[in-house]
Amino acid sequence: MTTESRAEKAARLERWAEGVSAEELVSVDTDVLRHLAQLADQRTRLESDLREAVIAARRSDRSWAEIGAMLGMSKQAAQRKYGRAMSAA
Repeated sequence: MTTESRAEKAARLERWAEGVSAEELVSVDTDVLRHLAQLADQRTRLESDLREAVIAARRSDRSWAEIGAMLGMSKQAAQRKYGRAMSAA
């Protein structure tokens, strides 16, 4: 099973829409949904950047307590959230 990116889903939806007749169309405001998709993309990029920064901090011998403090969470929460990234890196 493959995962389809938002861009691929959008392209598939556009191809489908090309086959719909004008009489079938209903005007819908999709700005709020587009905004949600943009924010979701930003969150994905930000989570990736945070994961890389945590890995760099740990490689620089920073403690989980320090990392947690910078992230606004406990050391346990930071380790729980990003600890697997360390073992995968």
